[in-house]
Amino acid sequence: MNFPRLLMLFLPLACGVSGISANGAGTIGIWHRDYASAMNEARTENKKLLIVFTGTDWIEICDKFYNEILGDPIFIETVAEEFALLKLEYPKDNVLPREEAAQKAVLRDAYRVRGFPTVVLTDTAGRPFGLNGYQPLKPREYGEQLLAINSFHEEGMALANKATELTGAEKAKGLSRAIPDLPGALVARFFRPEIEAVLAADSEDSLKLAEPFRKLLAEADYSQEIQRLARESKWSEMITATDRHIAAQRLEGEALQGALLNRAGFERRAGDAEAFPSTLHQIIAINANSPPGEEAARLLKSEGATAPGEPPAKAAAGE
Repeated sequence: MNFPRLLMLFLPLACGVSGISANGAGTIGIWHRDYASAMNEARTENKKLLIVFTGTDWIEICDKFYNEILGDPIFIETVAEEFALLKLEYPKDNVLPREEAAQKAVLRDAYRVRGFPTVVLTDTAGRPFGLNGYQPLKPREYGEQLLAINSFHEEGMALANKATELTGAEKAKGLSRAIPDLPGALVARFFRPEIEAVLAADSEDSLKLAEPFRKLLAEADYSQEIQRLARESKWSEMITATDRHIAAQRLEGEALQGALLNRAGFERRAGDAEAFPSTLHQIIAINANSPPGEEAARLLKSEGATAPGEPPAKAAAGE
């Protein structure tokens, strides 16, 4: 659980609140533009944090989302008692002051944001408990939807606290309510202690959570190892770590394809001209129609190769 401490390293970089108020006077709520000021409000006023990752200057749906929902005083009034609001803009050209760019890169990576707009709800330790995006709702309806996610989270935390007095499967069941329904990578990264507590309480695995939870932890460990090695450009060791992960977890189907796609990327960076296309062919052979299979075929074509069963590209006239 190193990420919350990592975020705190960025707090001194902020230069105060830079946002807009719902009514021009700041009496309803403020959209902060930096993490430090938003987190300060959340901690000072006992709120959660609502982070919007967006690109309003170049993505139409982001602009629509803000103008029709997020920037509406009704939305802000609906959520402002429960959430401090943080709007993070990512320009198309990605030109930002160095410190701001570093902070935004860390936040985007930490919450696995792959597209805009993305809404992330977190507690004051930086741990996410809800994800959302644009929906064609009225401002109040969208705000109430986020409040419902927050209420469900608080109810789960209360049940988990009570469960500490229980034993066995009942304890594990209660403790599991503290673990939000999020993509596996996020859950394993931010809620490892809760996952391990559930596994310890239900030693007989009566809830049948041992296998999925251990896979989540293994995936998180693999990701951390890959990130550590990537910082030093140790591509060969990253290939070895990926093969070890595949074997240890006995990956199959799309999970195997995803891991192999990682390996292919490492082989490419390592300059292994033979292994790279071979791994891509292996991915396609598993399932050519899956997202990893289609991505492998695209990479092959970009390298001038062809997927199995496809005719080779014809040379242009005069070549």
